[in-house]
Amino acid sequence: MDQTDVGLKSVVKALTDTVAGAIDPADHLAREQLKLAASYVDFVRQRLHLIHARERYDLTHYIALARALLAIGLPEASPAVAAMRAALGEAEPLARDPAALTGRIRLVAMELAHAVAGVVQDAHRTQSGVAPQIDRAVIAASEEKLEMERLWYRPIGFDPSPDVGARLEDYFK
Repeated sequence: MDQTDVGLKSVVKALTDTVAGAIDPADHLAREQLKLAASYVDFVRQRLHLIHARERYDLTHYIALARALLAIGLPEASPAVAAMRAALGEAEPLARDPAALTGRIRLVAMELAHAVAGVVQDAHRTQSGVAPQIDRAVIAASEEKLEMERLWYRPIGFDPSPDVGARLEDYFK
């Protein structure tokens, strides 16, 4: 049985109960950094069980965005489009593979995201007539992704008006 959750709880407790007491009360920077470190370890502990699903979400997000861009009718001779097609060709089978490891999913999603960004940049650099359509596709795809990101980082507490209706797990189905 995996004991990662228990181990991370122990790390947070050791930092807040033992290490915090050993820091000079006058050293405000050290106290602040310790609090940030303990908070982040606790955040990771809370999200650990969802990391694989989140990586799969990112992969499928970029697959859908790449498909939407290709549906616009991009110039086939473009090296950026060729790179995105190649990255998409690697990403699609991986998304269907239930045994794919988290690190591989993350790497392929990042490669596809980079290829998508290359298509966007190329369209703007070459003053392509499809640039506005590409921008609209990116904006449309970004709305859901941004909401998922807000929910992912909710435990950190930076969002001044967190949405109460949505659940993070709903994005990972």
